[in-house]
Order: sequence, then structure tokens, then C-alpha cells
Amino acid sequence: MKSKFLPALPRLLGAIVLMASLVYSLPASAAQANVFGDLYRGLEQFSELPDQVNELQESYQQTVSELEQTKDQLGQTIDQLDQTQHQLETYRSENTSLQEQNRMLTAMVDELRDERAAREGYVHRLKVTIFTGLGLIAGYFVLTRVIRLGMRSRSSKGDRFR
Repeated sequence: MKSKFLPALPRLLGAIVLMASLVYSLPASAAQANVFGDLYRGLEQFSELPDQVNELQESYQQTVSELEQTKDQLGQTIDQLDQTQHQLETYRSENTSLQEQNRMLTAMVDELRDERAAREGYVHRLKVTIFTGLGLIAGYFVLTRVIRLGMRSRSSKGDRFR
């Protein structure tokens, strides 16, 4: 196995030397040229991380407190909604009760109105009957007086003829 690699070794070393000379002869890129600046910026950013973490923690605490306030407000709103619904149900039941009372009162007023109309009709018939009766009685007396007067006058005329 060693015999196979030995003749190729000088060629491989020549290729490696050629590649190394090409790499070193080419100009360096900007990213590789400023290694210390990148390292400094990286350390600077790393040193700012605790401040950013603190800011994030404060922001998180503020968000948590806002969430708690929102939850409390939501709970109060739900309680108010429940109270409002309870009041609405109470008003509905009162409204139903008042409508039933209104129907009963309307029926009673109609009954009283009918009774009053019947009573007024009865009173009117009674008045008509009384006035008719009085008229008949007065007419009877007047008629009997007229008949008596007529009979007297005939009888006095008849007495004259005799």
C-alpha cells in the first residue's frame, strides 16, 4: 500500500503549495480583514444582552400586569352583565304581571261599563213606564171629566126637553 502513495506524494505536495500560494496572493475580503472589529462588536453586543434581557423582563411584567387588569375588568364586566340580565329578567316578569293586571282591569272596566249601561237602560225604561203610567192616569181623569161634563151637558139638555 505504501508503494502506491509514494509516487503520487510529490504531485500532491506540489498541488498543495500551489493552492496555498494562490490563497495568500489573493486580496483579503472585508469580512476577514476586520476580525478584531467584529470580535469587539460581538463582545459589545454580548455585554448589552443583560440590559436587553432586563428590558424584556420589564416588558413581560408590564404585559402580565396589563393582562391581569384586563382579566379583572373582564370579570367586572361579566358581573355587570349578569346583574343586567337579572334585572332584565325581573323587568320581564314584572311586565308580564302588569300586563295580566291590565287585562283584568280592562275586563273589570268593561263589565262596569256594561252594568252602567244596563242600569241606565233600566232607569230609562222605568222613567218611560212611570211617565206613561202618569200620562194614562192623567188621561183617564181628564177623559172621565170630559165624559162627565159631556153627560151632564146632555142630561141638562135632556131635562130641558122634558
